[in-house]
Amino acid sequence: MEAKEALDKILYPSSIAVIGASKDPFKWGHMLLSAIIKGGYEGRLYPINPREKEILGLKVYPRVTEVPEDVDMAIIVVPARIVPTVMRDCVEKGVKGAVIITSGFGETGEEGKRLQDEIVEIARKGGMRFIGPNCMGICSSEAKLSALMIPFLHEKGEVAFISQSGGYGLQLYLRASAMGVGISSFISSGNEADLTAVDYIRYFGEDDRVKVIAMYIEGLKRGREFFEVAREVTKKKPIVVIKVGTTEAGGRAAASHTGALAGSDKLYDAMFKQAGIIRARDATQMFDIIKGFLYAPLPKGNRIGVVSNSGGICVETTDSLVQNGLTVPTLSEERQKEILKVIPPFGNPRNPVDLTASLNMNSFLRVPEIVLSDPEIDGLITIGLGTSVMHTMFPDVKPEDFMGIYKWLNDQLIATYKKYEKPVLVINPAADIEPEASKILEEARVPVYITPERAAEVMGALWRYKQYLEKAGKE
Repeated sequence: MEAKEALDKILYPSSIAVIGASKDPFKWGHMLLSAIIKGGYEGRLYPINPREKEILGLKVYPRVTEVPEDVDMAIIVVPARIVPTVMRDCVEKGVKGAVIITSGFGETGEEGKRLQDEIVEIARKGGMRFIGPNCMGICSSEAKLSALMIPFLHEKGEVAFISQSGGYGLQLYLRASAMGVGISSFISSGNEADLTAVDYIRYFGEDDRVKVIAMYIEGLKRGREFFEVAREVTKKKPIVVIKVGTTEAGGRAAASHTGALAGSDKLYDAMFKQAGIIRARDATQMFDIIKGFLYAPLPKGNRIGVVSNSGGICVETTDSLVQNGLTVPTLSEERQKEILKVIPPFGNPRNPVDLTASLNMNSFLRVPEIVLSDPEIDGLITIGLGTSVMHTMFPDVKPEDFMGIYKWLNDQLIATYKKYEKPVLVINPAADIEPEASKILEEARVPVYITPERAAEVMGALWRYKQYLEKAGKE
């Protein structure tokens, strides 16, 4: 069976069998079934357990073969030694796709590898495909399917996230929402005994609902094929990757975790660059970059304007931009004169533009447009209007009126940022303690970052991807 057909059944199933469902609230078979129900899944749900009659108000069947209706997808959470028998039942029933949560396969040694090979053979002979084994589960927001140990779904999202790590991948899936990134589909891929990273990026590469693909990788089993598929997918949408196991000790940990072969980090790094994959060093940077891709257009060139009310932020941002392959060119005399009309005479109009700490609202509102309107500037990093600063500027405004004024001012800035179709990244050092400030901007798809370095790294990633696309178009 084609991977696409199976993944359609897994991510958008009309019916699900939870094989190994349990009444014990501390067992996976209960947590998964409960999460699917609480997540709001609207399809048919069949718990499978030979010793129970009813679980969580649902009728229980002793075997999947005894379910009277068709079953699109099975979630398997029984002991490893029983999985082959269950897989044969699934094949007999005509189940098209499965998610095997159970551990104890290739990651444990030779005996586990033989058991893993057996279930692969059963699936292939029976025309069935599966995710795992040794994985955490999957989520599909559109299908209202939270097949994890907890019932959590992103309300909306344009990102597909594939993780070879189960527990950490789940934590990142939860964390993404807090960082302003919505994930539409999450796959904990585990040992990748059948479906692999190659199948996932090909599938999501063809899905117009997905704008960015994110991956947590420990190692690749079909390296050359991954490279070829990724090189085609990145011409249509970005792939952002965390690759771990970069040290000898980390490589050994990856092998014992999911059975992955980490391989040479330099080789992976070169492959990622040639395929147009953006590599992030950690989860924070990955979601920063994804947010940039989702919210900002790509820069046409590498000339970036910087506007801040802090000289220190101006210098720090400039250093970081240069370190990321970008330039901070001096503005034209004409625009410097325009800027000097609205900033104090002791400010700097050259670029980076220092508005100074005078808290002049006219300069906050006017200078970004002066810089963005310059045809010699390809993007902007600017300071955000934090609520604490605004309270200082308008101390007499009543609390109930403050947010209305604050939103109105930000709406003026947002209109300016959108007018020129250039990437604008906003720095708000207090974004983590005044989330309302970031929410207004990010709901308008203007990305906010806490530090100058993080904003500059994202601008660098946007520029590198733009260069890749230009080169790919010439080949």
